[in-house]
Amino acid sequence: MRLIDALRVNKTSRLALTGSGGKTSAILRLGSEWEQQSILAATAHFGIKQTDFAGRHIIWEPSKIPDIETISLDKSLIITGPPRDELILLGVDPQQWEFINKIANIHQIPVFLESDGSKTRPLKAPAHHEPPIPKWVNHVVVSVGLSVVGKSLNEKYVHRPEIFASLTNLPIDHPITINSIIRMLKHPEGGLKNIPAGAHKTVLFNQVDTMKDLSIFQEFEDSLLGSYDSIIFASLQGVIDRFQVEERPNEVIKTVEKVAGVVLAGGNSKRMGQPKALLTWEGNPFVRACVLQSIAAGLEPIYVIAGNEYNEIMNALRDLPVLVVKNNDWQTGQSSSVRAGIKALPENVGSVVFQLVDQPQIPQTLIKQMVNEHSLTLSPIVLPESGGRRANPVLFDRATFPDLLQLEGDVGGRSIFSNYSVKTIPWNDELILLDVDTPEDYENLKSYSK
Repeated sequence: MRLIDALRVNKTSRLALTGSGGKTSAILRLGSEWEQQSILAATAHFGIKQTDFAGRHIIWEPSKIPDIETISLDKSLIITGPPRDELILLGVDPQQWEFINKIANIHQIPVFLESDGSKTRPLKAPAHHEPPIPKWVNHVVVSVGLSVVGKSLNEKYVHRPEIFASLTNLPIDHPITINSIIRMLKHPEGGLKNIPAGAHKTVLFNQVDTMKDLSIFQEFEDSLLGSYDSIIFASLQGVIDRFQVEERPNEVIKTVEKVAGVVLAGGNSKRMGQPKALLTWEGNPFVRACVLQSIAAGLEPIYVIAGNEYNEIMNALRDLPVLVVKNNDWQTGQSSSVRAGIKALPENVGSVVFQLVDQPQIPQTLIKQMVNEHSLTLSPIVLPESGGRRANPVLFDRATFPDLLQLEGDVGGRSIFSNYSVKTIPWNDELILLDVDTPEDYENLKSYSK
């Protein structure tokens, strides 16, 4: 997986990298992977040698108004302040930050900012004046080098160790723990400091190759996903030649984002003769059984799209953390429920799992496996396959949402499969192929009940 895909970079991206442990490698990787024009800039310090990467390097003298109308772009442009010494360039003066954004808007290109300094340490805590992030930044990536885990909290491994100690209550010279890193990242004066309101927030854990126990992934995910919108695990190697991007498929190992759940329960149940959502499976109404599996699988938030049985479904789910959305157009077909589900999702959701209410037997383990597969590949569509047949549920990446919103009539998400690559997961239990459309189907399903 490319870093540029993991961060979902596009032409409107105004991305700032803060923290430590791989910021320069990350910013150069982004500039290399973006195949068109881009701006790389420093609001903190930048290494003079790193400017060789760009097609062009411009130095802006402090407080002078740049002539942005005459700037031409190669594949990439680096903008910095003047040299501090023979190795380091200063960052762009804060009074000039807005001009960077104006250039990007004129040319409709992304911006990648290095907005922090860490003296090459794998971990840091920000001082009172750090990190310098422009207000127009819409995505902040906080980088941490995992090689620091287990090392002593001192200047050798941590930039500003005394501030890290005050934020985390970890004494100086004590071993740096996973929990202390999490506390620093969640602290408003730590990893979350100076992030503009509304900006997307990502933690980039670099140097994963230094870790022997990868079970820490789950600890980071469970603790941080509420404070950050995405978490990336990687081993970035940097870029040597801007004209040749090496294929390093294992650089980005995993991308974790919020995965929502949508249960489609707005059909008319003609062939069944009664509302399928309210049939019982192992002691619960179908709709409740589906939602319970979604909760157990870790999906959040969860929505149920209801039609004519809205009130009854509300009653069946009243005590669960789920939002029931009424689809007033349910009679026009399944596409209206799909659209209602997509419209309900918050902006920071990375993907969604669509379940059919007439399949309460879908196990949480299958949903978890689909979510994990997506985190490793960011495939546009992930679904199970059993007995040589594609099955439900289906995970859709947010890249597919625009197409799902265009659906019309009595069709579901499968009608857009031809537009994307589809990742299938083999599943041995063919029970997932059964959907309850008729009384005979219902009797068949009940025969499998525990």
